[in-house]
Amino acid sequence: MSKPCKVGFLLYPGFSLLGFSSALEVLRAVNQVTGQRVYESVVIAESAVTSNLGLSIEPSQSALEFMDVVILVASKTEVQIPSAALSEASVLGGIGKGANLLASAGLLDGYRARLEGATDALQELYPRVALSQTTFELDRNRMTCGAGTAAMDMMLSLVAREQGVNPAASVSELLVRDRLGGPVTSSFVVPPVRKQQPQIEEATQLMAANIEEPLGADELASLVGISRRQLERLFRKYLDTVPSRHYLKLRLEHARKLLRETDNPVVDVGVACGFSNASHFSTAYKNHFDLTPREERQS
Repeated sequence: MSKPCKVGFLLYPGFSLLGFSSALEVLRAVNQVTGQRVYESVVIAESAVTSNLGLSIEPSQSALEFMDVVILVASKTEVQIPSAALSEASVLGGIGKGANLLASAGLLDGYRARLEGATDALQELYPRVALSQTTFELDRNRMTCGAGTAAMDMMLSLVAREQGVNPAASVSELLVRDRLGGPVTSSFVVPPVRKQQPQIEEATQLMAANIEEPLGADELASLVGISRRQLERLFRKYLDTVPSRHYLKLRLEHARKLLRETDNPVVDVGVACGFSNASHFSTAYKNHFDLTPREERQS
């Protein structure tokens, strides 16, 4: 049996208890539904840390070492973080102002991220971060979200990418059914057709997790565990399209969201959605939405 993925929560005074517990419950639930110790959760701090609700959490350890995933949970940015040690983790995450701390350390440069604060001010502070207006972002080996239950959606998406869609869907159903910590507002819902066809759902999740650097058709099929022809056949049968067209649709829909909800330059939006050529981006966008990216921005 492989070693569990070690997830360290780096807590700072005043951290969001809801955000922390939401993320923690997802990891606990994964172990429960799989019957295996897939994740090991560790609280990292030098001493007991008091949350925003006054509850103190005792740390499991004080040193930040040997972690596969490290998630910063904070409500303030006037703190020091161990940037060098953080860079050793395979995946970095931030909940609430924890995401802003990562940005301040330059650890979100070149990534899409959800930060807390006014967009204009954030853009000036972190010009190399592609700011997102969504509740959470999972971009390659970085994940960020707001301080509340968005942490649950973020962790479910990570589980879907790392462990597969079926475990993530089972965890989501378990959390909703048990109403852990109050009403669950997770948006991780698997559409009926895709739920019955796990290869389609897994392929779609992989597409969504790789918008900026799109996967090739053969690579996508290989990751799903079937041939390219088999994947194309499934998409035609159940979604009436082919994987490449569906992938392009997801990228363009994400581009439209960025154009409507952010002030990022059109060229940067194209790059963030996997279009290295501005002309190609404009043509594809117009073919799909019947207007150019610049026209979308002005509408």
